[in-house]
Amino acid sequence: MKIVRIDFSRLHNEEWFQFFTEFKVLAVKHNPDTLDIAALFAVFLTLYAEVDKGLVVIRKSPLTEKMNNADVRRDQTYRGLIEAVRAFQNHFSEEKREAARRLFIVFDTFGNLSVKPANEETAGIYNLLQELNGDCRPQVELLGVSDWVKQLETDNDAYEALVRERNTETAARPQIRLAEKRTQAQQVYAQIVERIEALAIVHGETAYAPFVGEWNAFVQRYSHTLSQRKGRKKNSPDSPDAAEQPAQ
Repeated sequence: MKIVRIDFSRLHNEEWFQFFTEFKVLAVKHNPDTLDIAALFAVFLTLYAEVDKGLVVIRKSPLTEKMNNADVRRDQTYRGLIEAVRAFQNHFSEEKREAARRLFIVFDTFGNLSVKPANEETAGIYNLLQELNGDCRPQVELLGVSDWVKQLETDNDAYEALVRERNTETAARPQIRLAEKRTQAQQVYAQIVERIEALAIVHGETAYAPFVGEWNAFVQRYSHTLSQRKGRKKNSPDSPDAAEQPAQ
């Protein structure tokens, strides 16, 4: 009897919390004592609560909404830049078509930055801007999209400044190290999974099959949802990759 695994690195904080909330509810439903995981489950609940506290701190920061709005603005600018360059792919000037093709090679190299986690997007846009303001500067100027590039730099810097401001704000409070608590909770969860699998071998699957069956069904559905989300982002009309796909 095996419990389905999931790649926790793919889960944003809220997704992670939802996943483990479902685990907590199901474990309580099937009784930790009956499953013989009570001691480990108690440790898990403590870490789960710490993550919850950390998320509350993040949600309550007055800068969080400003950061979300700034992220939306830079996403809009990023997509606007992509569309501005895309328009030149069918330009009557061969030189401009070639310039657009050259820029899309760069865009495709970085992928659709607007769907990446915020910190990865910040770094990705910074690196993209190095290319656009460096080797690709002639193409940027030829297509007349320098203003888009400058605005993207402004929006990315504004978002990064808000991140630094919030970090400074939260540093003054007692901090729950969210990433550390997530990792610790995952480690305890892994021990619970291994214990249930081992107990099923020793004592037979009957006592554990209902829990494992329900949990595996949830994990599979959750993984499928994440895969669909990833696929939608990759194939979004806003994705540079999708723009290069030939019509079927």
